[in-house]
Amino acid sequence: MSMQGATMRGCLIPLLCLLAGLAQAQTPAWYLTPFAGYASGLDFDGQDDTPGLHAKATGLWGLALGRQTDDPGSMELLFSQQVSRLSPAQPDRLTLRYLHFAGALNADTWLKPYVSAGAGLTQFQAYQSKLRPSLALAVGIQPHLARQLALRAELRGYGTLIDDDSQFLCDPQQCGLRIQGELLTQLQANLGLTLFF
Repeated sequence: MSMQGATMRGCLIPLLCLLAGLAQAQTPAWYLTPFAGYASGLDFDGQDDTPGLHAKATGLWGLALGRQTDDPGSMELLFSQQVSRLSPAQPDRLTLRYLHFAGALNADTWLKPYVSAGAGLTQFQAYQSKLRPSLALAVGIQPHLARQLALRAELRGYGTLIDDDSQFLCDPQQCGLRIQGELLTQLQANLGLTLFF
C-alpha cells in the first residue's frame, strides 16, 4: 500500500466517525402534533327540581408538544378543546379543555403502537369557569410516513375528579347541576400528524 493511500485512509476513518456522530446527534428528538378528533357526550344531573343536562358528543382540536426518550418512549404536554351544545337547549355552550402532562411507552415495530398515561387539569366553562384535576389513559399507533413525519391515531380516556357537592353550569337564574359520583369520564378518538425536529 502506498504512503498516499495510507494517509488517505487515516483521514477518512476519523471523518466517517465524525459524520456518523453528527447523524446520530441530528436524530429528531422533539415533536409537535396538531390533531382533531371526536369526544363522547357528558351527563349532568339536576339538583332538587332542576332537570339534568346533556352535553352532546362533538368534534375537538388539540396540540401535543413532546420529546422522545431512550426507553423507547416520550414525554409530552397535551392540550385539547371542544365546544358542546347542551340539551335541553341553553343560552350558553359548554367549553371543555384538558391540559395534561403525559408519558408514553412505544413498541419498536413499523406501526409504533404505544400506551400513555397522564395527569393534569380539566376546565369546564359555561356561564362560569371551574378547574378540576384529571387523569388520562391512551392507546394508539404512530407509524412513520417519512423520517420526520408520522401519523398519530389514538383512543384517549379522561377521568375528571369531582366532589359530590360540586355545582356546574350555573346560569344567572340557578346553579343546580351536579355530577353523579366522584369521577366524570370521557372518551376521545383523535387523529393527527406528528412533525419531528
